[in-house]
Amino acid sequence: MRTIKSLLLLALLSMAIMSCDDNGEIDPIDENPEEVLEGISGNMNEIEFERGETYKVVGDLTVPANQSVTIPAGVTLEFQEGTNGEAWFIEVLGSLYIQGEEGARVTLTASEALINSPKNNGTGQLWGGVIGTNVAGDLVILYTDILHAGGAAREENVMTQPSTGGGGELSAGDASYAIYYIRQNEMRQDGIFVLNNSRIAFCPDDAIRINGGKTLMTYNTFEVTGGTGGDAVNIKAGTSGDFGFNLFYNLATNGLKSADTGPGERGKCHTNFYNNTILNSGYRRSEPGRGAGLNYESDAYGDVHNNLLVNNRFGLRLVSGESQPRVESINYGYNWNYGAVQTITDEFYPTSATTSVGLIGNDPRTPVPTTDIAGAPKENDPMFENYDPSSFTFGGNSNVSTDPLARNIDPIPANADFHLKAGSPALTGGKTDFEPVHAAYTSLDGALNFAPPAPKAHFGAFGARN
Repeated sequence: MRTIKSLLLLALLSMAIMSCDDNGEIDPIDENPEEVLEGISGNMNEIEFERGETYKVVGDLTVPANQSVTIPAGVTLEFQEGTNGEAWFIEVLGSLYIQGEEGARVTLTASEALINSPKNNGTGQLWGGVIGTNVAGDLVILYTDILHAGGAAREENVMTQPSTGGGGELSAGDASYAIYYIRQNEMRQDGIFVLNNSRIAFCPDDAIRINGGKTLMTYNTFEVTGGTGGDAVNIKAGTSGDFGFNLFYNLATNGLKSADTGPGERGKCHTNFYNNTILNSGYRRSEPGRGAGLNYESDAYGDVHNNLLVNNRFGLRLVSGESQPRVESINYGYNWNYGAVQTITDEFYPTSATTSVGLIGNDPRTPVPTTDIAGAPKENDPMFENYDPSSFTFGGNSNVSTDPLARNIDPIPANADFHLKAGSPALTGGKTDFEPVHAAYTSLDGALNFAPPAPKAHFGAFGARN
């Protein structure tokens, strides 16, 4: 493996051959310069990424403005710890295409030394993240595993600069996100953000924060995202798109949350949430009344159907009060709810029993839908191929901060299979006659085109295993 930086250093070493020491003798040549030169950083356009290769990242990486970088299938980036404990970032000012393939996935992860160190508390922060700025073009990530991200931002990082919105999305020292993308109001609005067939696991706050942009997220897995807060996907103003067939497991707060707030253009937060499976989530959010599986608020709107919500702290939450969503443009129903204990079934539609009062069933404009599946504890088991939700235990919403679930960061069990068994009642009954937000998502150069998958009649991300 050679980078431009490495070649430059090799040239300097070659020049050193002609130099002499104080005694007039020629200095010895380093017979193995690769040991010194190993590692990549800086301008990613100067790095020749090769399919299937592993690269050690020893500094921040940058996609320059008005340029594009492609990371091919099978590549692994191992982010090392900086000399002063720095977490290294990928900062995107141009377009980044991470093009893993089925059977040849791309992996972005921390070094083995960091993963095995005391710094690894199970919720990431071992390296930075993939950070799109307000001058970035496309961000397309396919068949990629993004693990242990969310490290602390530094003063020189784009996450603390105006290029990520206002005075910067974060302050130096704040835990970052695994992925960030922004389309700031009155700045460029073209380009797409696509995340398909990927996995994001172990991060301290939001796994993804989107401040505007045309966005497609399908067939992904989100696992153990957030420490004591943070959504898997936190969607802000100006974002529009389709989010379907994703699996969410053991999240701190929401799986998907839309809110028409932040630095994006107002009035465009139109997001469809459909055929997603969300399990065991919302319990690490310490504030009372927070932690729904799906959440719309602050003038956000869209279609929300065919989702399978299992043992979450709250069900679909349409926020009441001043922060309520665009009620007249919310289409909901045909969602499947399962709870193993009474305190969960009581909150399929957040009620006055907690501080998380939602609109559904509490406002005449938003009745409890007759098309939903919602019953007593342990009723309506969706019948997963290899996962039993009936053993789930929870002390109750009033004492979630002291409940053992507030400290649960267990990953998905190794043999779990969230497909539905033959004969599962959740295989049929979903709604399929609604349109996507966008019919197509096309890259700036026209080379990549993605169509959102059509909704399926089964509930959740997976139907029956073939």
